[in-house]
Amino acid sequence: MSTKTLQTKDLQAFLEAAAAQHRLVAPVRDGDRVDFAVVTDASTVVPTTDYVNPRRSLKSMFFPRTEPILDFDRTDEGLQVKTPEIEAPSTLLFGCRPCDASSLAIMDKLYDWDYHDTFWFQRRAATTVVAVSCVRADESCFCTALGGSPCGTEGADLLLTPTGDAYLVEILTEKGQAAIDLAPSLFADGQGDKEAACKDALDALPPALDLDAISEWLKGNFESDLWAHFSWRCLGCGCCTFLCPTCHCFDIVDEGSYRHGQRRKNWDGCQFGLFTLHASGHNPRSDQAARWRQRLEHKFNYYVQKFDRRSCVGCGRCIRHCPVNMNIHAQLTAIGQKAAENPA
Repeated sequence: MSTKTLQTKDLQAFLEAAAAQHRLVAPVRDGDRVDFAVVTDASTVVPTTDYVNPRRSLKSMFFPRTEPILDFDRTDEGLQVKTPEIEAPSTLLFGCRPCDASSLAIMDKLYDWDYHDTFWFQRRAATTVVAVSCVRADESCFCTALGGSPCGTEGADLLLTPTGDAYLVEILTEKGQAAIDLAPSLFADGQGDKEAACKDALDALPPALDLDAISEWLKGNFESDLWAHFSWRCLGCGCCTFLCPTCHCFDIVDEGSYRHGQRRKNWDGCQFGLFTLHASGHNPRSDQAARWRQRLEHKFNYYVQKFDRRSCVGCGRCIRHCPVNMNIHAQLTAIGQKAAENPA
């Protein structure tokens, strides 16, 4: 790993150089909110210090909300099946936070588990991730509670840390170096103190949780009365699952006619009442308590058992945008207290 510096005034020139060679995806304003979008004019990119986190995660750039996975035609000669070409343009994704970048490593494990998902990995291979450290955090952020950092490097090819009139640029991968080579004259050799630059964010973030104790409590409390207490406000709207960078559930449906059609993969979510409804009419998660329990058990117990890490990065979107103010960090803190009172 090597470091460079980029003057803040030269950031737009770097993004223009990137847009000339790649599809550029970056945070832009959409009314009163900030969201990731394909950018053709680098001047529309939101300054990196003007937002805590884009409303939506970068997930949809690798795992679209809907996409075809095969086309079929039935003719007199039989059934013809064709796999559509995967849309994976060369992309530079700029301006995500370290929490979002770290989510990619979590999803990589899933998509290379019992099946190597070429849709996911072709887009991953085609994308250079340029993350930007956080210099502030809000009351919904909790990456440090899960072992993350506002200046963490996991999942990023480049990490830019604002230091006033310049960015400290950490080159983390060969793809990161290739991004620098798009406009090498803009970058100078240099060092900087990224922890000092992120101090305000660090000071605002919560302490680490005892994640192992929480996982142990979850293993032994599937039938706990706490689930009804935790979930009583939940509307089952799915906002948390769709905004989360690591929620990955999908449904597969066939669309079209008997002779022509597509098989499509569409986002789905464990908080929806129909998600586990059987054709018989039986639903093993028939109430919201069971569905909310699934969310926490999956992220902090089941995923840990399968992949040895938590399926949550503490980005805070599920807290920040929940219409009824559900707070997963507060619930994890409460579970941690329960675990401390009754250790295994």
